[in-house]
Amino acid sequence: MKVSESWLREWTNPEWDSQTLAEELSLAGLEVDGVEPVAPAFSNVVVGQVVSVEKHPDADKLNVTQVDVGEEENLQIVCGAPNVVAGMKACCAKVGAVLPGDFKIKKAKLRGVPSHGMLCGATEIGLPDDGVDGLYVLPDEAPVGQDVREYLNLNDQVIDVDLTPNRADCLSVEGVARDIAAISNAPFKVPFESQEVAKNGACPQNVAVEQPRACPKYLGCVVEGLNPQAETPLWMKQRLERGGISPKTFLVDVTNYVLLELGQPMHAFDADKLQGDIQIRYAQSGETLVTLDEKELTLQDDTLVIADDSGAIALAGIMGGLATAVSDATQRIFLECAHFSPLAITGKARQYGLHTDSSHRFERGVDAYLPERALERALQLITDIAGGQVSEVSSTVSMENLPTAKTIVLRPERVAKLLGVNLLNAEIEAIFERLNFDVKAIDGGWEMTAPTYRFDMEIEADLIEEVGRVYGYNNLPDTEVQAPMRLPTLPESEQELYVIRKALVNRGYFEVVTYSFVEEDLQAKLVPDSPAICLKNPISDDMKAMRTTLFPGLLQTVSYNQKRQQSRIRIFESGLVFNIQDGKTLQTPMIGGAIVGDLHPQNWAGDNRAADFFDLKGDVETLLEMSHVLGQVRFEAREYPMLHPGQSAAIVKDGRTVGVMGQLHPSLVKTTGVSGKVYVFELRLDAISKAQVPQAKPISKFPEVQRDLAFVVSESLPMHDLLDAIQQVESDILQGVEVFDIYRGQGVGEGRKSVALALKIQHQERTLQDEEVDALVSQVIDMAKEKVQAELRQ
Repeated sequence: MKVSESWLREWTNPEWDSQTLAEELSLAGLEVDGVEPVAPAFSNVVVGQVVSVEKHPDADKLNVTQVDVGEEENLQIVCGAPNVVAGMKACCAKVGAVLPGDFKIKKAKLRGVPSHGMLCGATEIGLPDDGVDGLYVLPDEAPVGQDVREYLNLNDQVIDVDLTPNRADCLSVEGVARDIAAISNAPFKVPFESQEVAKNGACPQNVAVEQPRACPKYLGCVVEGLNPQAETPLWMKQRLERGGISPKTFLVDVTNYVLLELGQPMHAFDADKLQGDIQIRYAQSGETLVTLDEKELTLQDDTLVIADDSGAIALAGIMGGLATAVSDATQRIFLECAHFSPLAITGKARQYGLHTDSSHRFERGVDAYLPERALERALQLITDIAGGQVSEVSSTVSMENLPTAKTIVLRPERVAKLLGVNLLNAEIEAIFERLNFDVKAIDGGWEMTAPTYRFDMEIEADLIEEVGRVYGYNNLPDTEVQAPMRLPTLPESEQELYVIRKALVNRGYFEVVTYSFVEEDLQAKLVPDSPAICLKNPISDDMKAMRTTLFPGLLQTVSYNQKRQQSRIRIFESGLVFNIQDGKTLQTPMIGGAIVGDLHPQNWAGDNRAADFFDLKGDVETLLEMSHVLGQVRFEAREYPMLHPGQSAAIVKDGRTVGVMGQLHPSLVKTTGVSGKVYVFELRLDAISKAQVPQAKPISKFPEVQRDLAFVVSESLPMHDLLDAIQQVESDILQGVEVFDIYRGQGVGEGRKSVALALKIQHQERTLQDEEVDALVSQVIDMAKEKVQAELRQ
């Protein structure tokens, strides 16, 4: 928020220079981004009145003027401005003046005619371009001879305050001045005299509030007989411009001025353009509204609007409609001033691509008891400048829906503990009295009731923060922090994420971090069976949905790198995915990766090939082996919409699917913007975060027997089915089964394959006999035949 320093000092004027004022505001939590002068340095420029204008004898575009600057003799000045006329008042730089850019005014002759000064345009004295071709025209009441810097208040500074969302009470000159007065202990006074404007008769405009929870207070009145030619006073224009608001028409300027001064948004409708009663309701789905910036909106049914019999005429708390806008010809207005619940306004402006000063304040909260005062202030300004008769105020108030002040208990010992300083009770009370709190002493402390504009006061710590910032953080003593380190016990079975990530890095992967928000359509194509959680107010349309899988971000990263001539890519990411289950949102930690291109970086040996499904499977098995759970995991062939039907697998542990891997479906290659064969995997972190602790046992001193068996099985039989069948043999001497060969070809029938296994047989306490080894081999052969129809190869 930008605010004029001179305007602030009308409310409270501490004995601080501009720099100190900015520093103290920052230390008190109202961070100042910068302090800028409203105009650059210049001197000896005064208000001059053009007495006469004559054409230059030797130049068609020059005029010879006589200018009254309050001295005994008028100054003769040659001027080329097209808008110079007799009687006007303008900025006159006298001889000896220094203009911005160190431009010095001297006596001169222009085409033989002496000139003793210069009549200036806005840009020539460092003011913003006013759009006028020629001189900067001053009001008729400007006193001749007065220094222009003094008359236009150009020695002022603009303070740019960057407010946090919880300090909506400082979104006004009054709010910032209140804080300055509290931290400086300087007097605070309202610089204008509050007078109730005389009212004439009942308000002719009927109002119906259909949504009192969203709009618990709505005030309005009709002002008629206005002077349509009334102009915004110069002082008001200056304050608006220095507050970052461009002056428009008088009535709009008044509402914007009160917005800056008190922080209360309001709106003026052209009363002659209204049709029927005013209604505060939610929009009908598909209802349209053309806003003041000529943007046509199609409204949703959760949008609060102000309407009449013709339909919506304004977005409540955001922006008015073009159809009922005031203009230079307006002589009758309906002036509204309302309190809207922040929840009714939050996000609606962004939803329609808007951001206004009004929505900015209502979203953060406006004092519910300010509208009455703000309305009277606006009426006072309007009638003082443009005249008119004011009707009685139509007031619709729902007391049960208005926010109430919260009372919080504050304990002095808690203040001392958190701030590290022992303050007298009288000092604490004085601080809160300067902050306009209602202070009530009780046993062991106080009951503090915050003013209605302090929405951020919720708990005792909030009150202690107020004490700290008003007392001054720099005044708090330095205390050594007592923070003994207590290292938590890390179970041996816990597999740290850092170790898992490091393992992938050691295998040539690069870690990436992508957004949790992804494009809804892309995610729906990849995982159509996982409904996405969509944001109500997304950053952009391609970041609308919460990710249900890590694949969209990984594939976008692959595409990004491939478009930059990176053909070999190995990346991984760990993070949360968001799914809906039984109406609840689940956040699941996952780790996923993608590979594409050659298996190894280019090298002089030239022994290289493209990475394939089994290379990715080896990387996944590395993660499983780190946790000693590889033996509990099965890779089951399963089809997924996003994966190639012949190269996809589910990762199953203890009967539960904990991951998926495979090649990206060819039909999705173009959709995702990648090229080549991309292999991806995704795995639940909880499946590998708990490792099985190895149990040591002595190595048997008795001989080990190895028997090799070759089984002929169906080509489609998964290898783990054969191994699972053999593991069902009950034996205390079968120590392990390993696959050492797979053969297809001559001697093996079509659609069949030969799998060679090595059986490791050993007893822990004695030497084995041939008979028991043969018996075990027979059991293995029988079990393989029974379970998977495996035949011993002859």
